[in-house]
Amino acid sequence: MLEHLSLPDTVRLALRRKILNDELPAGTRLVEAGIAEEYGVSRATVRQALRDLSNEGLVDINPRRYSMVTRMSTEDIQDICYARCVLESAAARDAVSNLPPGFFDRLEQLVQEMDGAARAGDMQELVDIDTRFHREIVLASGRRRVAELWETMNGHMYALMRSSLDRQQLEMAEAADRHRLVISGLASGDPERIESVIHAHYLEPTLPVNGSPDGVFLGDRRACRVEEPG
Repeated sequence: MLEHLSLPDTVRLALRRKILNDELPAGTRLVEAGIAEEYGVSRATVRQALRDLSNEGLVDINPRRYSMVTRMSTEDIQDICYARCVLESAAARDAVSNLPPGFFDRLEQLVQEMDGAARAGDMQELVDIDTRFHREIVLASGRRRVAELWETMNGHMYALMRSSLDRQQLEMAEAADRHRLVISGLASGDPERIESVIHAHYLEPTLPVNGSPDGVFLGDRRACRVEEPG
């Protein structure tokens, strides 16, 4: 089924892609009149699109001055990663004993799609695939309320990933390999290892040493790192 987007959504998605792919880097001023002219829409449409991007953490709006592309704070990144870790760890422990048919095939397919998005340099597509990957894990638990709560945090994933690339100098190409290690942890069927793997994916600050006995890995956790004062 084709999705019919409103004008504000169309402008929001276009601007979001430019922000995520760093065509509009942090600090860029977003002038309503200029955007309206570029996309052939009203300033009211642009204003709504900017409000939505502000809710996603990608734009800072100062009503008395101008809107500007922004980056998520370290504290907000850490909080979101922590919340996702808690929910996803619990969901995965519940899911492991009764995984739905085709579960690992779907995860493997999504990782292949991540490879393609990374090679294309398409950050928005990479984040969308990442969200679908982790959604599979949460939904497999069968806990509807947990899944609904988890979904409320997805609007900030675009800002989190873009901010993490800037702050930690991450490479998009690393994403697929990190998620393959998540699959490996889930395939072990060991609830304690699964919890450790997901915790590492979101929260641990350093890459593993080769030969780590637990196979614990970086995952998205570098996105959650808080730099120690030097």
